[in-house]
Amino acid sequence: MRSTAIGLGLLANLLYLLVLTGGAGYHLKTPAEFGLPVHSILISLVVAACVVPPLLGWGLLELLERHVPRRATVIWTVLAGVMLVGDLPYGGAGVTVADRVLLGLMHLIVGAAVIPAFVITSQRRS
Repeated sequence: MRSTAIGLGLLANLLYLLVLTGGAGYHLKTPAEFGLPVHSILISLVVAACVVPPLLGWGLLELLERHVPRRATVIWTVLAGVMLVGDLPYGGAGVTVADRVLLGLMHLIVGAAVIPAFVITSQRRS
């Protein structure tokens, strides 16, 4: 179920990007941060951003389930929520508020697919 949740988050974001760029004609950009210039959102970036963090989160959850099984779900959920909120695009130069909101929605789409699924599967194990 966890791998399915990651796949659903990825597919939802790809569909979101397709509707946003293809359907609405919006040119979504990432903010200039960490010395990198403003650049367009590429499908490869979306795939990487939708797959790599959830896989790392899955690995962390597995470790927590082995070492602190009674608290694993709570610890992981708090950490996942902090990471999700902390990773939202609050600042950065060269992008509009609309870009920040639309990028934030991409983060929330993955979080909405992954976090509940990981919590449910973790609670079933304990």
